[in-house]
Amino acid sequence: MPKTKKKSKKQLEDELQKAAEEQKRHEEKERLFKLEEDALAANRERLEIELEGKNRVLEAERLEEEQELVVRMKGERKRCLDYEQSKLQEKIEWQKFVSCTSRPNVMFENEITTYVSMVREERSDRESMETAIEKCKAGEEVVGDLLELYCKACEEGNVTRQDWCMHYIGEIRALEVELIDAATAHLLLYIEKQEANAHLQVYLQWGNANDEMKVGFWGHLQSKGFRAKSIEHSKIQIGLDLPKAIQLQSIGHCIGVRSLYTTFDSAGKDPVQMSIGGMIRVDLLSIPPFSKKVKGWTIRQVPAPGKELMKLPYPNTEHTTASTAIAAPCKIDYKVPSHVLVSKSPVVSWWDASVERWSTEGINEITWEQETRKISFFTARLASFSITQERHIDLPYKHWNMRPCDDMVVELTVQAARYELRFMISEDGLRLKGPQLPELLDVMFEPGSGEAGGLSGPSGRRPRIRSPATLLNELRDCGLNLMPKNSDADQLEGYTPKHPETQARAYSDLSEIAAFYDIASSRHNKDLPAERALVRIRENELREVFNPLDSDGDADYQAIMFFPKKCCQVQSLEGVSPCREAMAPGHFTHASLYLCFDKDPAPGPNHAERLQRLEVTTSTVRFVEAVRQTMQLMHLLSFV
Repeated sequence: MPKTKKKSKKQLEDELQKAAEEQKRHEEKERLFKLEEDALAANRERLEIELEGKNRVLEAERLEEEQELVVRMKGERKRCLDYEQSKLQEKIEWQKFVSCTSRPNVMFENEITTYVSMVREERSDRESMETAIEKCKAGEEVVGDLLELYCKACEEGNVTRQDWCMHYIGEIRALEVELIDAATAHLLLYIEKQEANAHLQVYLQWGNANDEMKVGFWGHLQSKGFRAKSIEHSKIQIGLDLPKAIQLQSIGHCIGVRSLYTTFDSAGKDPVQMSIGGMIRVDLLSIPPFSKKVKGWTIRQVPAPGKELMKLPYPNTEHTTASTAIAAPCKIDYKVPSHVLVSKSPVVSWWDASVERWSTEGINEITWEQETRKISFFTARLASFSITQERHIDLPYKHWNMRPCDDMVVELTVQAARYELRFMISEDGLRLKGPQLPELLDVMFEPGSGEAGGLSGPSGRRPRIRSPATLLNELRDCGLNLMPKNSDADQLEGYTPKHPETQARAYSDLSEIAAFYDIASSRHNKDLPAERALVRIRENELREVFNPLDSDGDADYQAIMFFPKKCCQVQSLEGVSPCREAMAPGHFTHASLYLCFDKDPAPGPNHAERLQRLEVTTSTVRFVEAVRQTMQLMHLLSFV
């Protein structure tokens, strides 16, 4: 084998030096390449920033220029609306004038305050319960006028006016309770004049089973001898089972028990829980000392002012003896109005005025009888009671969509947490089309019977059409809260109300295209920041029925992104995540959706006709406004 010639030390050193130099040259080349890449990246970033800045400037200039046009268009829309509404208001005022009503005009605060003052001043210390209830009915007519004004304020988004209306509604209903209390005090002061049975017990009741206000009273005209007692006010369908502890905790008193039922909640407003099915107040009362006859004179002890009606606490925490340490539960039952949706396992609560909240503490054995519509429960205290549920029980909306189905008529379908609701929106307002539950029939159809053509309901009843807020307020009375507030989002995981200006921009613009386009919610909307909202639209001149949840038709819908003062068409698709927020090819942001159509980079042959259809006129403005109000009141973009 040939021998390998050994390299000298110098040769090895030269080779190592060459390798080091080569490595150095390679590293220098890499460094220069990196510097070049960084320079190119920095240059690209600079160009992108410059381009973005230029685009922002161009967008700002474009939006500023367009804003003047939008203001003119929206101003013309408002003028058309004001004109149409003025004509309707004239009819309403004329109808009120010819009705010759003596009620105060709730548009004027001084008339409301004068009414309240007069009712208080005219209140007699000897007023009967019948008279008090009649005055309460008159008060509820004024409340009805205020609720009409409240609904109008809701539709206009006037929060200050809403609060004003609710303040006076609360004041009038507090006055109604004062009237009932005064009549009860008079009844107790002269209780010996009432007919009593052989056990010295008085049974009285005022009203009927379906009345908005009804009162039951039971009194024991001696301070001892009380046993557990079952009281049945059959005429007004209120029942009580009172334990012996009632007397033990009220030693020395002749006691009476008053049951006051109202179809409305007059206690207070809980931000989380809402009262449904009315409220029943059960009060344990002390009957004043009876009158005495002395030498032909009748001597009666008159209570001091402010102490005419003595309500006894139950349980009485002031008593600490063994016989009164434990308060036995009372049983209460009453009839729930037929229009109220009650779950199979309802919750009953009592109003805790100390914290202004509904509480379930001490309430158990709740029974709901669907056929008789009777709710019964046991309670460890006497207070004000109601069936309660979470204000957000029907939130969030799973999805919603709107489609044109007739000339200036659209159908809105909302899949809420419990029910799928279908509404018809027209220039006359809003009506509920489904679900046709027995509890909702009086909201869906007018009372009475008669032939109503193809739109007839049960027994030929005509569909009930109301202003959007009025109908939604009626649904809330039924237990369906579809007019959420921003605070309701606090109870829902992952939901943030959209920016007010974003919602205003979206609802105003979408209402203008609703007669010719399907409008559907997007599942991506929830994950967007509060300043951005996303919907999908699809032109539908032939009023066909499309399923917005059908994945095969996903590409037929165009996604629209709304911002506080602009909107644009974007590339988002329901089946692609995350949301594709980039603008559609050739499109830019514009100050309104109408301008997005107007500036379409690829207009069709009927472009001018298409734009003309979207213009708001006196003949279409009431319909457009009804759509806008409905979307706004239901907060469709914030709770889906």
